[in-house]
Amino acid sequence: MLRTVTEAAVLETVMDIGGLVVLVGSLVFLAWQTKINNDISGASVLNNAIAADREVDKVMLENPGLRAYFYECKPCPRRGRQRERVLLLAGMYADVLEGGLMATRRVRSSESYEDWLSYSRFILSHSPVMRSFVKEHPDWWPILASLS
Repeated sequence: MLRTVTEAAVLETVMDIGGLVVLVGSLVFLAWQTKINNDISGASVLNNAIAADREVDKVMLENPGLRAYFYECKPCPRRGRQRERVLLLAGMYADVLEGGLMATRRVRSSESYEDWLSYSRFILSHSPVMRSFVKEHPDWWPILASLS
């Protein structure tokens, strides 16, 4: 009988250790799966932000004179059709930059928040129209407003 109790205790200990090994393995697998999901989310966020930025670039490509208002410190036209184009593009650009900043800040695995921050600061410092547009509507683009 003593031997049976000892064998039972050993068997119980082995089962407990086996259960712990399975539990640790499950936790490691869950952590690995979470990291993969975070990496996928980060890539998706970054891809969406870049796609939105590409849309602004397409507008500039179709209207080459617009680029100077955002990269070369050219002031916004005072009136006319070009003024309307510049202001419309400024709104689009502000949405893109704010969205990129928000998304990359929330999903750290994109590892691009600092890049978007630098890019946004560059545009704001090289575009009088962007600075004034964002200052006129700081509640629409709060992150950009805090940078300007």
